[in-house]
Amino acid sequence: MRVIGMPCPHCSNPVRAIKSRTLSPMFKEITYRCNNVDCGHVFIAGLEVLRTVSLSAVPNYDVKIPISRHVRASALNQLSLNLTAA
Repeated sequence: MRVIGMPCPHCSNPVRAIKSRTLSPMFKEITYRCNNVDCGHVFIAGLEVLRTVSLSAVPNYDVKIPISRHVRASALNQLSLNLTAA
């Protein structure tokens, strides 16, 4: 599995994810280690679900994910087109 990475905030070298843990369906904590042995920085970053850009075909109704403004506008536009065509 590929984990999203980022450069080391201190030396800008690549980092490697060494572990992760899921704290909720919307948030994961990832521990990174800098690949630069002279730096050696280890840090924790967060990966968070922010908004939906394409609706799920099998939604979990216990999970509340905000819908992107673009998706909402597109859905409202489609709804209004369907109502005027009827």
